[in-house]
Amino acid sequence: MPTSKKPGDYEIEFGGFEKLTPHKIKNVLMVASLYDSFLLADDDRLNEALFGELPDSGRATPKITRVPTAEQAMEKLKKGSYDLVIAMIQIGETDMAEFFRGLKAGRPDLPVVLLSFNIQDIKNMADAAKEMADGICLWSGDTRIFSAIINIIEDARNFDHDSKVGVQAVLLVEDNIKFYSSYLPLIYTELMKQTQIVMAEELNPAKKSLRLRARPKILFCSTYEEAWALYEKYKGNLLGVISDIEYPKDGACHPEAGLELTRRIKAEHPDMPVLLQSSNDRLAGKAVELGAAFVHKAAPDLSKQLRTFITRYFGFGDFVFTDKNGFELARAADLGTMLKLLKVVPIESVLYHAGRNHFSKWLFARTEFEMAYHIRPKKISEFSNPEQLRKYLIETMHQFIYRTQLGTVLKFDRKLFDDSTPFAKIGSGSIGGKARGLAFVDFLLSKGDLETRWPDVTVCVPNTVVIATDVFDFFMEQNGLDSLISETHSSEQVASVFAAARLPDYVTRDLAAVIEKLEGPLAVRSSSLLEDSKTQPFAGVYKTYMLANDDPDPAARLAELERAVKFVYASVFSRDARAYRKLNPLIIDEEKMAVVIQRVVGRRYPGGRYYPAFAGVMQSYNYYPVPPLEAEDPIAHIALGLGKTIVEGYNALRFSPSHPRNLHQFSTIPDFLANSQKKFIALSTAGGAAHLRYEEEPALVTAGIEDAEADGSLELVGSAYSAENDRVDDGISNPGARLITFAPILKNDALPLAEILKTVSTLGKEAMGGNIEMEFACDYDPASGAAAFNILQMRPMVSRSPVKKVTLKDLKPENLLCLSAQALGNGSHRDISDLVYVIPEKFDPLKTREIAAEIGELNARLRAEGRSYLILGPGRWGSSDPALGIPVKWNHISGSRIIIEAAYGDFVIDPSYGTHFFHNVTSLGIGYFTINVTGPESYINWDRIKAQTPLAELTYIRHLRFERPLDIRIDGSEGRGAVAF
Repeated sequence: MPTSKKPGDYEIEFGGFEKLTPHKIKNVLMVASLYDSFLLADDDRLNEALFGELPDSGRATPKITRVPTAEQAMEKLKKGSYDLVIAMIQIGETDMAEFFRGLKAGRPDLPVVLLSFNIQDIKNMADAAKEMADGICLWSGDTRIFSAIINIIEDARNFDHDSKVGVQAVLLVEDNIKFYSSYLPLIYTELMKQTQIVMAEELNPAKKSLRLRARPKILFCSTYEEAWALYEKYKGNLLGVISDIEYPKDGACHPEAGLELTRRIKAEHPDMPVLLQSSNDRLAGKAVELGAAFVHKAAPDLSKQLRTFITRYFGFGDFVFTDKNGFELARAADLGTMLKLLKVVPIESVLYHAGRNHFSKWLFARTEFEMAYHIRPKKISEFSNPEQLRKYLIETMHQFIYRTQLGTVLKFDRKLFDDSTPFAKIGSGSIGGKARGLAFVDFLLSKGDLETRWPDVTVCVPNTVVIATDVFDFFMEQNGLDSLISETHSSEQVASVFAAARLPDYVTRDLAAVIEKLEGPLAVRSSSLLEDSKTQPFAGVYKTYMLANDDPDPAARLAELERAVKFVYASVFSRDARAYRKLNPLIIDEEKMAVVIQRVVGRRYPGGRYYPAFAGVMQSYNYYPVPPLEAEDPIAHIALGLGKTIVEGYNALRFSPSHPRNLHQFSTIPDFLANSQKKFIALSTAGGAAHLRYEEEPALVTAGIEDAEADGSLELVGSAYSAENDRVDDGISNPGARLITFAPILKNDALPLAEILKTVSTLGKEAMGGNIEMEFACDYDPASGAAAFNILQMRPMVSRSPVKKVTLKDLKPENLLCLSAQALGNGSHRDISDLVYVIPEKFDPLKTREIAAEIGELNARLRAEGRSYLILGPGRWGSSDPALGIPVKWNHISGSRIIIEAAYGDFVIDPSYGTHFFHNVTSLGIGYFTINVTGPESYINWDRIKAQTPLAELTYIRHLRFERPLDIRIDGSEGRGAVAF
């Protein structure tokens, strides 16, 4: 039937299922004598017995207050707020009419329902009292009558609101108190049960609970005039009509009122399902003549007949494709099957069902309102040929299935999972911090237009499968791993024990489905409970693996995936993770691991490599704002190839999306040549890679600029350097040495990258309530110009926020040990007396691994003494490239409180912001100085340092202990830091 509702109005106007059922009954006042109350239910189980039907209905259980007298009821109403009064008819000698008048005085909208143990008491009651009641019911021993009373009151008050967004209803016409008192609980139970059965199986419990608010409502009345008025007002929302035959019409009992109502409805709407009920068998023939179903009120299988009617005619149960003669051709139990069958059933069957609104009714019953609203107004005549109708139905359903899943963590189902499933969870536990961030981004994208805001660019989250933390618990317990590992084990020993253990059988079967449906390289990433929180980010501490996933044998691919999952589990107990956790007030039992599995963003290139057009990391707060940049301007680091190129400390381009053409690292031609990206990391798809090892990913390869040009991936990010003219030209159309500058994007707007990053930064900050860090990767199709901008991770980050003002002005220059104009953190330290530094004269860039080992040795000694220290050295701390700095891990420097990166002669490396190491340092509140230039505002007093007698000296490092603690200060508001005697 036509509707004025526009697609999408539901979400725009009401914001989702949580806005449905605005009027809820939360507090019930039950007025019953002590004896009647005892007969209803004893104290201990009253709530459970009366409202056992409600907890699964998408609402909270109401609170019940019981009083034995009318006087006490009035007192309660004076002191508290109640949404419903249920009163037994016999409450002592109470005048019920007078009692009702008292209840309604000043509270005309307070619903009051009468309840009686026998029909005679109701008949004997004064008409004035009965007219003031909002409902009269008979107690027959079925506690479900109480939930039915609450539902019928809520439905009457909410349906006008809910109907505007597509919620459906059943019109119930019945005046026999005894019959409807037993029938209402029955029909509510069936509607609830059928709604739960047909609701998308993959919806998570929270989504299901919200969707149950959209269950079909019951519009209950007892006269012909009321019934027709409700039909006229809500006929566009009616699933069907269930009616008695004999009830009041024109002010008197009419023996065939139900038949008259049916005749009038069928004349206007022949396909409206109607079920007529009577105690008179002779009326069955008349009902059938009108096209209605008939059931005898005294039938022993009344509930079964009701269930059959609801399932068949109200859109519940399977969608049965038939021909025009009613012969069954096929049936669909869910939307996935419906899509498959729509492609193959005869077009005559599609036309038959479309002409009778069967598709929309089936969708309405499943609370798929937007989809149903798209389909329902369409007329067959609008399509040039029948196959166009089939195509429209398929495309519309597919689009809405995707939109429904977007922003939702679905339950993993091997039968339903495919490569279009956005976000699914194996297991029932937590999805961990990293996956929570991804799910949150997925949710944000589902609520706005970011996904399609920019032409030819899709903003999305890669399709994700998460193995929940309960699987980790079961894996540990099932294999007895707690007893097999200890702190004395190396990380590799722990990994070996874990690799030999078995994953739960159901997880293995689910992973086999993942391998079957997801083609191409896979990323297997950690997502622990504590990961990506504001104060314990654990960035880079746990393992991530890239799998080529290209073995022709599915069993081999599955074994490799299982191995990667077990190694991620093992990384919880690695020495690096243990050392990191000791910096926080945590115990190991508090950490649990979920695992994220995603398709790697990118594409295959002719050179046997797989990688994205570019990847990067963005921080919404700029730790090193160099004019014209402000601290609040987001800062990004991007590189050709996999994101591992950046987060592990390799050369990348640093820029602010607010000033995309202001590139400080490319200030001069020598800067271009020195600072531009020289290498990138990719996945090898050439085959024959060795098996995955805990510390080695054999599928990862390093390639150079010439490889990128051969692959054809340099066009989007490259420039050409002309030695003859000493000039850098944008693009690679001119001859000359190739450079990775991203000029086509940042200067010539080949992609709106800066605008996307600015928008996402603002949205992320608003949504997370603070600054964020985001990892991303972009796939680009040079043939069509289409790009897919994938958000791989979003987490809170710690900004430089000066909680306490610190000043450096009173420090005497002669007492300064060092001064930095680029310091991160805020506060002062006056409890550190130890300095560990790399000896400048002995520093050798080729010996950085040996230097890291010596630092680890001294760190262990100082940790044993319980002493924190300041550490000073060249280049990037924590770099995975030994040529760029000291490749320490957390267990090497876990006792340090202040870290200084410094220039050692000609060895000057840009600060290591953007790396996992740097993120962890800042989040733990460790002071971080960069001193890469020497001048009045930035220097190291090497003479004073070298004049101190060392407490210990190894080959490359020296340990000093001062007589008194050093005066260490960081002014967070200005980003300056100092260490003084």
